[in-house]
Amino acid sequence: MRIAFLTCAALCPGQSDRGPEGREHDLQSAAMRREAERRGLSLEDVIWDDPIVDWKSFDAVLVGTTWDYPQKRDLFFETLAHIDTQTALFNPLALMQWNLDKSYLADLAKKGVPSITTLWADKADEFSITSAFDTLQTDEIVIKPRIGANAWRQARLKRSEALPMPDALPPDSCFIQPFLSSVAKYGEISMLYYDGAFSHAVRKIPGVGDYRVQSGYGGREVDHQPDTQERVVAKAAISALPTLPLYARIDLVREDEQSPVIMEVEMIEPYHYPEQGSDFAVPLVAGMLDRLR
Repeated sequence: MRIAFLTCAALCPGQSDRGPEGREHDLQSAAMRREAERRGLSLEDVIWDDPIVDWKSFDAVLVGTTWDYPQKRDLFFETLAHIDTQTALFNPLALMQWNLDKSYLADLAKKGVPSITTLWADKADEFSITSAFDTLQTDEIVIKPRIGANAWRQARLKRSEALPMPDALPPDSCFIQPFLSSVAKYGEISMLYYDGAFSHAVRKIPGVGDYRVQSGYGGREVDHQPDTQERVVAKAAISALPTLPLYARIDLVREDEQSPVIMEVEMIEPYHYPEQGSDFAVPLVAGMLDRLR
């Protein structure tokens, strides 16, 4: 059985400037390949936008480290839609389409999942940004694109500061949240689930002088044992999803440095943190095989 593990060209071995994401790809892909081979499967890295790939030659396609897709999102989902007509795709296409636009956070909040107070805007313009301070009753905000990843075109702004340049803001629709000081102090919690079952968790710590936790901004991860509150909120998010995903990463923060709330649910191309969860591929591959039967 052949499995395609989708990645992007920039992360393939041999590229001159792979950055920290290249190492993350290598760790994740290697762990997946070992477990696949243990089960008698063949898992291959495949560049998602390679136009000559014969998707029918694979028994399944697993979205992996496709971390350049926000800049090519239309092509990305056109490609996934095509793959979905050729072979099995994980996560399911409809679930990933729902997960693409961060407005899913509003859906979860309506279902009672503890969430950060959020404003939604069609454009990151002066009116939307300046009025957000009063509406959210805060002196510091974070402006994020509704479709994006890895803090791409995300901006942190204080009431007293001038607006960022347009190319530093979301290019179109956005959402605005109060800046949570706990993120800079404590970081974020990421909890990994496979077929609805908890696997492992990490605490993502921002780099010195930053609030972003991604490795490209100097962030790092440490092992984390989630407490009861964190498990309850994460499970509530899993239960509120349209369908049960094969894999999901639930990101939590502390809104008042006490109560955990949902920051994000990633079901398209999450990093699985193999250094903290060395056996993550075991339930992931097992769940995929169960769904292929």
